[in-house]
Amino acid sequence: MSETRRSFLKQSVATVAAASVAGCAPGASRDSSDRPESAAGAGSAGASAMPLPGETLRAVAEAVLPAELGDRGRERAVAAFERWSDGLEPVAELAHPYLVPETRYSGPDPRPGWVAQLEGLEKECASRHGVSLSAIDMPVRRELLARPLGQAGPGMGSPANASHVAAALMSHFFASPVATDLCYRRGIGKQQCRGLDGAAAEPAALGDAP
Repeated sequence: MSETRRSFLKQSVATVAAASVAGCAPGASRDSSDRPESAAGAGSAGASAMPLPGETLRAVAEAVLPAELGDRGRERAVAAFERWSDGLEPVAELAHPYLVPETRYSGPDPRPGWVAQLEGLEKECASRHGVSLSAIDMPVRRELLARPLGQAGPGMGSPANASHVAAALMSHFFASPVATDLCYRRGIGKQQCRGLDGAAAEPAALGDAP
């Protein structure tokens, strides 16, 4: 394993524990995956969709997503998360394997709780520091996020089941094709359709990828 890849993986683990990924690789051109959690919610924002406070969400993203994504790459990741969040359908029937009789449903809508968490961060910042979250120095911002992320538990599962919006944002990004490309520094294009031409060739280095 190369030192670069080892460093990336180490930083990703540190992000889950303390919301402080230091960086991974230069920005990529592919968008993050924005698949809804349920098949029923795909491609449609229900009437109950609750927009997340955009400025605060972006201040959180700056603290917990890889710094070397840069402003443009981070904005793409946040926008993909917002699209995915808008498409969530609470308590929707989930797809299940053929001949499996059990019907499973997605959980309740996490967005009201995420909105409350983002608003709570702003209130805490105003009370303790007299400024908004985006105006706080990065070490202090990460310190504010470390406590709720620590309470969220280890590992990253489904973003829809995340107990904190910062954990949901990280889970969504690190499951995306962009994160896979950055980890290996190759244009792998996970979950994307590709033709058979050149299928046997090694994926192009990120700097050479289209």
